[in-house]
Amino acid sequence: MVVEEPTPEGAASRKLNAISEAISGCQKCPLAATRTHTVPGEGSASAEIMFVGEGPGRDEDLSGRPFVGRAGKFLDELIESLPMRREDVYIANVVKCRPPGNRDPERTEVETCSNYLTEQIETIDPLVIVPLGRHALGWFVSNPRITADHGKIMRHENRILMPLLHPSAGLRSTENARRLREGIHNVKEALLEGIRIRHDANNRQISGNEDGNVAALQAAGNTDAAKQEPATEAPDRQEPGEASASTGLFERSQTRDEVEAEIRRQRAIEEAEAAAEEAQTKIVVDDRQASFF
Repeated sequence: MVVEEPTPEGAASRKLNAISEAISGCQKCPLAATRTHTVPGEGSASAEIMFVGEGPGRDEDLSGRPFVGRAGKFLDELIESLPMRREDVYIANVVKCRPPGNRDPERTEVETCSNYLTEQIETIDPLVIVPLGRHALGWFVSNPRITADHGKIMRHENRILMPLLHPSAGLRSTENARRLREGIHNVKEALLEGIRIRHDANNRQISGNEDGNVAALQAAGNTDAAKQEPATEAPDRQEPGEASASTGLFERSQTRDEVEAEIRRQRAIEEAEAAAEEAQTKIVVDDRQASFF
């Protein structure tokens, strides 16, 4: 009998299912009394991109799925233009139940529901989060300026935020529709910047581990050995917008497979560099320990 090894994506899917079940039974705020269905979210558990809206509308409340009305169809069009598929990303909302009359969620409702979105983000761990509209952006930043920040690539903790106007704004204005069709394509640059952020974070973690080993050697009295520098250094961080061959390749990608292949290539480079640095760190530490004894 062949026993399949558990995969990170499988574990993430199970965690997302557990979150969805908790949302389905939630009675923590008055929205529970007026909803037809909860709308937890849907998509890939290993999504690189996560779209976050404000809250469900009438169509979403009836179906239990996010962004399925007219605004949802426009969002699908934007995603397909990347080109990607809806099932390649994850789509959720700040609040998981429809506010009556499609009103804005109240602060207490947002605060009550926030833990669910936090858990979804931590589980999926996307490179890029795309807040859709001012209220969704306001969940992440204290002073949301959706008109000014539309399409901008913004660093937020260990990932990228790239706010967009809400798709419903594109249904009301041809100018907003144009801005959305243009702005969505900044996701490609945002993904590459997200990969660079993760790469830098991995390098800092490796450096921190090495510093701890050096400190231990210093405490043991092997100061001279501890002063030795590692043989390799982490590459300098490339700033957003700086020209690079990889960015050019990404911008020239015309199919979803090419986009995904470029992401995999960048991640393979990242993993190879991290593995090489970890191996070098182990060699240096082993040499220092050998000289100590």
